[in-house]
This record gives sequence, C-alpha cells and structure tokens, in this order.
Amino acid sequence: MGPSLCDPQSLIKDLNPQQMEAVKYYGQALLIGAGAGSGKTRVLTRRIAWLLAHGFWASSILAITFTNKAAAEMRERLAALVGPEAEHMWISTFHSACVRILRRDGKEIGLTSGFSIYDTADCERLVKLISGDLNIDTKRYTPRMLLGKISDCKNSLTSWQDQLKSVNCDYKPGQRGYQVSAGDVDELVAVVYAEYQRRLAMANAVDFDDLIMRTVELFQRCPQVSEYYRHKFRYVFVDEYQDTNHAQYVLVRELSGIDSGEQPDPQMRGAGRVGPSWITVVGDSDQSIYAFRGADIRNIQDFEQDFPNAKTIMLEQNYRSTQTILDAANAVIAKNENRKPKKLWTALGEGDKIVGYAADNAQQEAGWIANEIARIHEEEGIAYRDIAIMYRANAQSRSLEEAMINANLPYQLVGGTKFYERKEIKDALAYLQAIVNPADNVNVRRILNVPKRGLGVRAEGLIASYADAHDTTFFGAIEHMEQIEGMSARTTKPLGVFRDMMHGLADFAKDHDTKPSEVVAEVLSKSGILEELQRSEDPQDASRVDNLSQLQSVAAEFEQNTPDATLAGFLETTALVADSDQLPGENEDSGKVTMMTLHTAKGLEYPYVFLTGMEQGTFPHQRAMEDTSELAEERRLAYVGITRAKRRLYVTRAAVRAQWGQANDMMPSQFLDEIPDELIDWKRREAGVERMRASWRNDDDEFGGWDDDDDFGSVPFGGSSYGKSSYGGSSYGSGTYGSRSSYGSSSYGSGRAQYGGSSARGASSLYGSSSQRSYAGAGSSSSYGSLYGSYGSGKSSGKSGKVTTRRVKPKTKPVDLTKSSQASQTDNRSGLSISDVHVGDRLTHDHFGMGTVIEIQDKGANSVITVDFGNGEVKRLLLRMAPIEML
Repeated sequence: MGPSLCDPQSLIKDLNPQQMEAVKYYGQALLIGAGAGSGKTRVLTRRIAWLLAHGFWASSILAITFTNKAAAEMRERLAALVGPEAEHMWISTFHSACVRILRRDGKEIGLTSGFSIYDTADCERLVKLISGDLNIDTKRYTPRMLLGKISDCKNSLTSWQDQLKSVNCDYKPGQRGYQVSAGDVDELVAVVYAEYQRRLAMANAVDFDDLIMRTVELFQRCPQVSEYYRHKFRYVFVDEYQDTNHAQYVLVRELSGIDSGEQPDPQMRGAGRVGPSWITVVGDSDQSIYAFRGADIRNIQDFEQDFPNAKTIMLEQNYRSTQTILDAANAVIAKNENRKPKKLWTALGEGDKIVGYAADNAQQEAGWIANEIARIHEEEGIAYRDIAIMYRANAQSRSLEEAMINANLPYQLVGGTKFYERKEIKDALAYLQAIVNPADNVNVRRILNVPKRGLGVRAEGLIASYADAHDTTFFGAIEHMEQIEGMSARTTKPLGVFRDMMHGLADFAKDHDTKPSEVVAEVLSKSGILEELQRSEDPQDASRVDNLSQLQSVAAEFEQNTPDATLAGFLETTALVADSDQLPGENEDSGKVTMMTLHTAKGLEYPYVFLTGMEQGTFPHQRAMEDTSELAEERRLAYVGITRAKRRLYVTRAAVRAQWGQANDMMPSQFLDEIPDELIDWKRREAGVERMRASWRNDDDEFGGWDDDDDFGSVPFGGSSYGKSSYGGSSYGSGTYGSRSSYGSSSYGSGRAQYGGSSARGASSLYGSSSQRSYAGAGSSSSYGSLYGSYGSGKSSGKSGKVTTRRVKPKTKPVDLTKSSQASQTDNRSGLSISDVHVGDRLTHDHFGMGTVIEIQDKGANSVITVDFGNGEVKRLLLRMAPIEML
C-alpha cells in the first residue's frame, strides 16, 4: 500500500450522487456512461485520486486518453489533487503508451529502441516507392487508398501473412519481378502490405497503426512482457472508450489480464498484485463517431458481457449547455435504436432559443453567419474566441472562409495545413530522423537532395538499386558509394560531402542528445536548409524561415518541460501530435473564431456554435441515406455538434448547394425535423427559391403568382443564367456580396419580374431592406447587414410550420423549370414517385435483391424509402436514384 495523499471526503463533497457513486465504486470493472458535458474528466480524475487517498500506489495506475491535450489536462488536474505523486502514473494517449512499451521491450519482436515513427506523409511516400517498384498504376490505385486498406487490416489485427493467405497469394516480400493480377484489388493490397511491412522493418520504423498492433503482438508472443505490465498496472482507466477500434480493444484486454486465467488473491485489498487488473472505462455510445477510422461501437455496448461483474453508472446531469440545447440533442439522438436510454438535463436553466436560418445558397448562408458573428461581437460583446463554426466536411469551409475574409473577421481553420506537415518542417525533421535512425530509408531519401546538391533522380536510383541488390539500407549504400557501378565523379563528390555531413551531424547529436534545440540549430545551419531560404527573394520563404525558427523554439520548450529530454524523445512528441492539439487552451484567448469539422470538434465546447449545412445529402451525408447504421452514426455526429454549444446554438442550411460543378436543390436535414419546432427561432424559415415555388402553388400568394406568358418563366432556373446573370454571379451577389444592389437591382427574370426591385410588392419589408445595420467590418467592401439582416422576419416566414417546402396543387400550370435547369436537376432514374410506393410493397434492387418497404418519407423529389432486404440488411434508398423495380 502507498501513502494516503489527500482527504477522501474533499474529493466527493462537490459531486452529484451519480458522480459520487462512480468515484467511490469498489470493483473489478466499471463503465461510466458519461453524457456530453457531464463532468467525465472530473469523475475520472477524482476516481484515480480516491484510490491514492486510500493508500494505493500511483505507479500502479495507467490512464489512457485519445489526445495529448486530454492527457495533459488529466495530468494537470491530478497534480492539483495529489501533488507530485501524479508524476509516477502513466497518463498518456494509446499511441504514447505503446511507444514507451515498445522502446523498452520492442527488441523482443525485432524493434530496436531507436525506431522511427512514420507519419501519414512518410507512409504515403513509402507506398509510392513500392508502387513504382511493382509497376502499380498510382493514378488508379493511389498511395492514400492503398494505405487506407493497410490501415484497415492493422486495426483488425490482420497480419500481412494472413492477408496474403486470404487471397491465396504466393508473393514473398522482397521478391523482384512479381506481377500482380490485373484488377485484383485484394491481391494488390496484400502484396503492397507485405512489402510495406518488410521495408518498415528494414528501416527500423513503424507507422501509427503499428504502435498498437505491434504492442498487441508483443504481449501475445512474449508472455513474460505481458505479465510484467499486467502486474505493473493494477488499475487501468480508458477515456472515450466508444472510440476504440478492435486493436485497441484487444490491447485493453491484454493489459487488464482478463484472459490470463490468473486468479486474484482474496486476502488483498483492491486489485491486489495478481489476477485481473481493475478496469474503468468512460464513454458515451451516443458520441461514437469514428467508424470511418475503425472505431467499433460494440466495444462499449458489450462492455458488461466482455468484463464479468461489470457495473454501469450513467451520468446525465450536464454542466455545459442550456436545457433548450439539451432538449434538441435528446430529441435527435432518441431516434437511434439499440441505445441505452439516457436523457441529459441541466440546472442552468432554459436559456436562449436555437436560432435557425435558411439561405438560398452556400454563399448567402456564409454571409449571414459572418454578419451575425459581427453583430453579436459588437452588440453583445461576445469574444471571437467564444464562437465556433462547424461543418460536416472540409469542402464546406471555402464559402465560410470567403465570407469571414470579406467581413474582415479573424478566424482560425483547424485541420488545414498543419505545422509539422509544412515542407520546410518535414525536411528539418527528416534530417533529425535520419541522424537518430540511419536505417530510415524514407527520410534519408527525402533529404538526399534537400537543399539541391546535384544528387537528382539518377543518383537516387543508383543508390536504391545497390541497396536492393545487397540487401542493405539506403544510407548503407551511400557508405559504400565507391562500389556503386555507374556512379560518376560528378555524383560521387557531392554524395561524399553529404555522407560526411551526416556523420558530423550524428556525432554532434550524440554529444548534445539532451539539448534537442541545439541539434536543431546545428542541422539547420550545416544542412544548408536555412541558408537557402534566407537567400531567397520569394516573400513566402521569409515565413518559412519563421517556421524553422518556431521549430527550434518548440525543441527548446520541450527541453524545459521534460526532465529527461532527448532528441529521440523530441521527435516522438512531434510524431504524436493530433489535430485537436493545435487548438488554444481553455483560458487562452486566440482572438479568433474557430472553424472546424464536426469530427474535430469532439470533446470541445464553445459558448456560441454555428452548425452549418443542415441539409439532406450534406448532413446527414449522402452515403448515409441508404444505410441505417451509417445514418445512426450521422445522428450521433449531430448530437455531438449540438452539445458543443454552451449558451446559444445556430442551425443554418442552404436551399441550393454546388456539388461537382452543379448546383443542386437541397432538402432540409431530417435532423432539423427531429428538433421540436418550439425550440427554434427561425430568422428565416424558407429560402427565397422555396418561397417562390410555394407562391406558385398558393392561392393567396402575396406576389400574385405568374401567368403563363410571364417573362420569368422563360428563364432557365439555376442553370447558366438566373435572370440575366449567372447564379452566384453579379446578380446574386458575388462582386458586392450582400449589398443592396447585388440582390435587389438586377432582374430575377426580366422586366416585370424584378425580385426586390422598386416594382415588386412587399420588397422593402422582405428583401433588400436598408434599415438593418451592416457589420461587415471596417474597411470591408461587403455589406452583409443590408441584405441578410432583413431576412427572416417573423412575418415573412410565418406561414410554414415545418421546415419543408410546401407542396400544394398549383392554381396555374407553371413552366417546368427543372427540365432546362442544372441547378434544380432531379434525374428520376427509377421512374417512380412516392405515390407509387406503399409500406409493405415488395420490390427488387439491382444490388441488394428482393425486399419489403417498411417506411416511407415524402420529401418531394428527395423522397426516401426504407427497405428490409432480409438477413438484417435494412437500407434507406433515395427513391428517384435507386435501381429498383416494384413487384
């Protein structure tokens, strides 16, 4: 037993009953079902401190998180609770913990302690080299695609040997002249996987997936190593358990010793010294959103079956958001099936209503968001750092960025080009990796001619050929350059200089191993990287010099914060940086609005959140429309997005969105329909084009409708022209985006049909009102307020109760605008309308076979049917696109 480090009662006095129960629970396996904002980190750290307060050793504790940022926060909180004793625990990410294990014991499976960790760019470069050697068409089978397939194999713990066997392939790694069967993707992946692992082994390198897979391999092949860590870590804590993949799940089981058959000592308190470790996992199945990375929601759903006598405690009190926001989240997630019932609540009060806005297109949506951000910053005093814009896919950021720039608003884009992925940084790190691990072929080849020293493709090819022929590393071939045939004196001289320079840098690094910043400075100086950029007259190279300076500062900071700093340790930290680690700390004022994807936003919170692109096909994503499991994941993603907001949530959508060069009609997201209508204050419920269509079908249309001979009807709707100018061109606000003239003065048809001009009835109250104040920012040429601020008054949208377009029989037959339109094109491949399909009908699908219709959703041109094809295969089909035939 260890020393008691704090008063146990001080750890639980400010907790709610469920949190207190979780902290005090005494048993082998505990699942804490922590709803969004329910204080899970507090509970996890207090539970660890509770063990220490009762005399258990800090060194027996392993706490695993998914990001460095989360690990740092946990470490800081525990240090505040138990003092310096927190330093004796292992608190890290999965990957960092595995690196420590492999550095110590990896030699048992052929890894020396100085192994390199390849990032995605390094891995893609290696696969590209392999593809070239195997004559693989890299345009058809891209390195990224092949790497994704290899990653899937590793996440499922499928070795390259097993993968080769599964496709009956007799390829031997290193085999020359092997021809992969044309069109056989599975064989191609198996061959590349096998060769990829051979070259990683030769380079004494691992990729991210290897860190988990090779650690599992180590535990399963070396019982003595597994036993050491099982007896060392008697209390294992795993955060965000719902995001674990199969490999991580097996790793947790190995660490817990649940399958070892070892019996606990009944005379010992707690987990004792033998037998299975006590395991606590924290997670929320409603926030499982990383299936595309291999995350398996069954890991958390089946926890009680996987670990005997497991206890589940649900945390439902939310400390982050208002009740209005939580009611919306509860309503959306309740539509998912096979989930543990959980309903978030808060004592913070009802709060503001959710604000909704329906724009005509993505540019108008972005403009309104920029204007609203400027308004709440000026009028309500909201700091930019307290605002976040979130979207389903990175492609949506372009129009949002343009609007922020036009409005002169500061923002930071998370997930853009990361610091460690910039070329000059990658070059400098490649030098450092090559110094630490000369066998690292990928990085040695990268720096061979950086900066340019006359060692081009021919020289690299000669060296690589010699290395392959003599089964040595790339740098090993350079060491024997005198023996390389065909090497001219013109090549030998600069190659000798490069070799001698690398020897000198390696010696310097060995003498200054505890001072990574000095090694960085020496590499930048001796390699010539810094000098080349400093001589350049390109203004962008000045910023690259600044980036290299920043790298040296990062190394110096690492020295100060790490007691046993080494160059290898510094390289390890740079390799394990995640997207979310770029974000400023909770109390750090970035002075900028944050823009990011919903997947990146997981675990973060902001007082004001804009959820954008709330349309069918955008969010939920198009690929989820025909797959119930993917739709369930999209709904969990919506739940995550909604619960990022603390005070006010905005939901926005566009009626038309450009995709693949065409403008497409977009129906409102079903997630909007699932939020109770009374929770949303719609500033503009219907987009202009939706209101216009509804006016054709409404007897009491305030614009009076159009006659058959009206000029408006002859104009292509959303195609090459929208009125007399292109959709999104000058008449739709590209040049003076959002100014009064951009939407009001140009004709929305011709002559009589001006929409918002002086002759249109109601224009001053509905469109182009100049009474709204502009918040486009000082010096900005845009004037969003003059346009978007006037949209969505209660009067203009009060007719529609639900967020769908009205479909009423028109009083006159309007011109069929869809036939001449690319923007509104709704190609009906099935030839069926929703009236042709009924629940219970039988049909046949070209791919899935025969099925029965079990649900119908009438959404006009975007109607969806749900079909049960048997054997548990239920698909959601977009009726007009599905290759089906009714029986």
